[in-house]
Amino acid sequence: MQAEIIAIGSELLLGTTVDTNSAYLARQLARAGVELVRKSSVGDDTERIATMVSEALARADLVICTGGLGPTLDDVTREGVALAMERPLEFHQTLLDQIEARFTAMGRTMSPSNRRQAYVPTGARIVENPRGTAPAFIVEDDRGTVIVLPGVPYEMRYLFENAVMPYLRDERGITDAILVKTIHATGLGESVIGEMIADLMAQTNPSVGISAKQARYEIRITAHGASQAEAEAMLATTEATIRERLKQHVIGDEPLPATVARLLKEQQLTLALYETSTLAPIFRALSAVNGGTECISGVLIHPLDRAANEDAAAILSQTGAFGIVDRWRADLGLAFQVADTSDQSGLTAVSVTLVTPKGNRQVTRNYDLRQTEGWEFVATLGLDLIRRYLVGEAA
Repeated sequence: MQAEIIAIGSELLLGTTVDTNSAYLARQLARAGVELVRKSSVGDDTERIATMVSEALARADLVICTGGLGPTLDDVTREGVALAMERPLEFHQTLLDQIEARFTAMGRTMSPSNRRQAYVPTGARIVENPRGTAPAFIVEDDRGTVIVLPGVPYEMRYLFENAVMPYLRDERGITDAILVKTIHATGLGESVIGEMIADLMAQTNPSVGISAKQARYEIRITAHGASQAEAEAMLATTEATIRERLKQHVIGDEPLPATVARLLKEQQLTLALYETSTLAPIFRALSAVNGGTECISGVLIHPLDRAANEDAAAILSQTGAFGIVDRWRADLGLAFQVADTSDQSGLTAVSVTLVTPKGNRQVTRNYDLRQTEGWEFVATLGLDLIRRYLVGEAA
């Protein structure tokens, strides 16, 4: 089965509301073995909704719509879907009674406009909504199935888990499984990684893709199997191949900052930081993960009073690392120093030093520090230096 998601609401197109519903549904459909082929958004317009639903049915067996089931005049999802399915709206007194009963239970008086929520396309299967006033519904025809859910996230999630999933399993016979595994890597460029696993990226099942951010890479494996066990086996085989090819550049199942924090805690080691930018990119990266600061003994932020050339930056980086280890009696000291850039390339040399009980490690790289993202690359460089030491990689 292939599916499409249509998120309905003009607020989604204006950017005032973030569409979290589609992300949730995508994850749930994958777990159920339903292949999602497209996600889209449309405003509160009857004709446009009808067009999008009709176009989606031409491509997919299952279309899930969210939003636009409220009582106001701009809630026109019912009308749009009815138009697409060529079925007039039909009033249901039982639905209106349920809506009114909910208002009574809340100690409120139902507005006359709520009557609109008691209409669904003729012949639709009604999905009662015990969490809100907007009933959902399912419409089937020769082209496929359209499931319409409210846009309020907690209502949508409840109805999907308690009504839609049983429908897909029990009546549509969904038994497949789609599993996704993400492997984190660093230390190589995206193009290099792409070349090393090009054959895996060319296959369709399991499929493999790469996304890059801050010199860290997420390699996603997606396996579609006739059962959970089959999909797991396909994932495991592909993951093993990727790990073998990328070797020490694979961080693991978790992002780099989380890996460093976990390894420091497991090995009961403390870390001191010396950062020469008030942005403190390394401390900020560790602070963003659970337990990331528990092993930090201290942080010294000390921008240079005057510019240093690349050689001086390397010396100052090393001196800073030794100084913070001594100051806070830390097991590890990490420092970076930024050199002066006099050419027009816009790149700045950054020297990073890690002082450890087993020796010192130093590396220098060039980054564009004119934008905030450049400092995130510095964080990646420093954290990966720590990670490689903690996993026993030779200097």
